[in-house]
Amino acid sequence: MTEREGRQRNKKRFGQHFLTNGTIADRIVEAADIGAEDTVLEIGPGKGVLTSRLLDCTKQVTCVEIDRDLTGKLREQFAGKSGFRLIEGDILAINMKEVFHDTPGRIKVVSNLPYNISTPVIDLLIRNRTLISFAVLMTQKEVAARLLASPGIKDYGLTTINLGLCARINKIMDVKPGAFDPPPKVMSSVVAVTFSPEHFFPLRDERMFFEMTGAAFRQRRKMVRNTLIPYIVSQGISEEESRQILENSGIRSDLRPENLSVQDYVGLTNALFEALLEK
Repeated sequence: MTEREGRQRNKKRFGQHFLTNGTIADRIVEAADIGAEDTVLEIGPGKGVLTSRLLDCTKQVTCVEIDRDLTGKLREQFAGKSGFRLIEGDILAINMKEVFHDTPGRIKVVSNLPYNISTPVIDLLIRNRTLISFAVLMTQKEVAARLLASPGIKDYGLTTINLGLCARINKIMDVKPGAFDPPPKVMSSVVAVTFSPEHFFPLRDERMFFEMTGAAFRQRRKMVRNTLIPYIVSQGISEEESRQILENSGIRSDLRPENLSVQDYVGLTNALFEALLEK
């Protein structure tokens, strides 16, 4: 394999589609509403189109880039910017609390997310919501549709629910493939996510909530009696009592996971938590 072929393979592996449209970049940065004192994390800066605009707004921009072919160019491009910090590595492997341990207040995130890691990155942001106040994210349009979905429709899924526990999402705009190099085969969308450090509903056990939603959506075409009851039983509750927990929570056993709201899953988690306390 030649060096060029290796680089091309890496770019495909990283799911890179570099934003080249300046007007779109301006709108993304505008949507982030960055002040001079804000600290910004940019995930996957690529060729720096967003980075340069972010540095015009604030002098505290940390970029995380996994592609070694790009990091050297980024260091050269922004060498004169004192607030520019570049971390070479995988955002999914980085401890964000360590990176921003000395940052006063909560940070903002701006990213043209690589398509192949958009959902894991959103999960990462959820786990770090006490650190993050706001995010403006470019994703594949179908991913954005899932984030914005309501219960009962096809796009409603696991990420929708987990994000709905602690965040509000608004769509900013759609972006055509021609805004990127190379152009993707699909449309993209930009969304704004406002994170709450606290849950929107009283929740007794966050770990249990995520376990329960994960169990429900691993087999999303099955009715909840075939997904949630087995999960409750796995926690040491009898099948009969598991059915009673479902009924007492106001959840019909013939519904499917996408028919339940965030509040439904919170209520069910709390009911299971209480049942386990009584054992």
